[in-house]
Amino acid sequence: MKICEIQNGMKRVNIEGRVVNMNEFMLVLDDGSGSTFVRYNNRNLAEPVRKGDYVSIKNGEVVNYSGILQVKLSRSGLISIPH
Repeated sequence: MKICEIQNGMKRVNIEGRVVNMNEFMLVLDDGSGSTFVRYNNRNLAEPVRKGDYVSIKNGEVVNYSGILQVKLSRSGLISIPH
């Protein structure tokens, strides 16, 4: 799924893109069609991720936070680097 296609309330969202910015609980992902925030916890990381990495986001939920669409990862969500 492309980032430009996500809509509030969607569940089990899987997207891929490049990490263009990040901190300890949120990253900004861009796939060329758009960008979005991804809220995560360390348990969601399959491996360490850095700015510039191309990553895969599995099992996210799209939420609206202060008018901005974000992908929130639950316990079952996963961020990994495709190999």
